[in-house]
Amino acid sequence: TKLKFFTNISHEFRTPITLIMGQTEVLLQAPNIPPAIYNKVLQIYKSSTLWKDLIAELLDFKKQEEGLMSIKVSKHDLVDFLHENYSYFLEYASRRQINFNFVKEITTMYVWFHSKQMQTVINNLLSNAFKHTHEEGAITITVRKTDDCAIIEVKDSGSGISNSELSKIFDRFYQTDQLNSMNMGTGTGIGLALTKGIIELHHGTIEVKSEEGEG
Repeated sequence: TKLKFFTNISHEFRTPITLIMGQTEVLLQAPNIPPAIYNKVLQIYKSSTLWKDLIAELLDFKKQEEGLMSIKVSKHDLVDFLHENYSYFLEYASRRQINFNFVKEITTMYVWFHSKQMQTVINNLLSNAFKHTHEEGAITITVRKTDDCAIIEVKDSGSGISNSELSKIFDRFYQTDQLNSMNMGTGTGIGLALTKGIIELHHGTIEVKSEEGEG
């Protein structure tokens, strides 16, 4: 019932977000727009794009639950891809006074993946890191290669997760007690479940390491 509700309401969000994106596209094409204003409008457009992706995420989650989700991979430079996604969060990190870093142990790494689905993965991991990290904290995204594997790591200095909850965070609709007790928003409880499913469709694995209060 909850999944059906999420899916139905996501369709209702599509029209207003499409209108917002259309108007911001018009503004971005306006002549003689001051750079400062242009950058603000551009951030609105990027945030609207992320909002639209969240709607698509709900629909993808329904497909995953029904066993209908599939991916169509192509070859991409994973380092450039991650850096682009990192840049989306830079201004937000600055406003939150969070030390946000991108570390690449290799300059170029071509990997076969579905870019739209992998963007959902990165957005979910980074969004969770920001949600649990206080001001003046730190978040780092690292990319490296070992043997035939591409390793992506998101590390934060946030609230951490207790041992009793570590095994549950990839379960659908599950939310940690820390998130609820800290009044950090309710969320949907589907992001990490969808993330795990996407990673496994790519024949990859995902794991979490955490200590409560240590990030």
